[in-house]
Amino acid sequence: MPENYEVVYTHPSGATATFTRHDGELDALAKSLDAEQFWVFKNVKALLVRNEDGDLEESNRLMREIGFTPNVRVITRPAAVAVAREPAVAVAAEAHAGPHLPGPSYWPLFLAASVTIALGGWMFFPITLPLVVLGLVLVFICMVSWGLEVI
Repeated sequence: MPENYEVVYTHPSGATATFTRHDGELDALAKSLDAEQFWVFKNVKALLVRNEDGDLEESNRLMREIGFTPNVRVITRPAAVAVAREPAVAVAAEAHAGPHLPGPSYWPLFLAASVTIALGGWMFFPITLPLVVLGLVLVFICMVSWGLEVI
């Protein structure tokens, strides 16, 4: 039994089931299956996960019984292609290591406090008009300072 392969099962109704085994992992994809076909699909997947001798032939037999036609393709990877791709993947992984987020800052906290002061003063407007003005000035200062902060 091959270690790396792809099996595509096609049905005359247009339903497909694809199983790809590569480097010890099995990926399965089902499209437009009815309930019976999906049940057999799950059984075939359980067979192919084991990857023992005769499992591929047994899964082909199960799928033929419900009208599917198997197409098996062995996946081979040339050594030259594998060597050429590995450095590119390593460089890409190093370039994107970690999340791209801004540094920590206290300005969001100051902005929230300034907005609270401004809205608190606005709720009691006749008494605390200077508090609203102070809060709005602080909001403006916080927004500009946060925007000009060095990342």
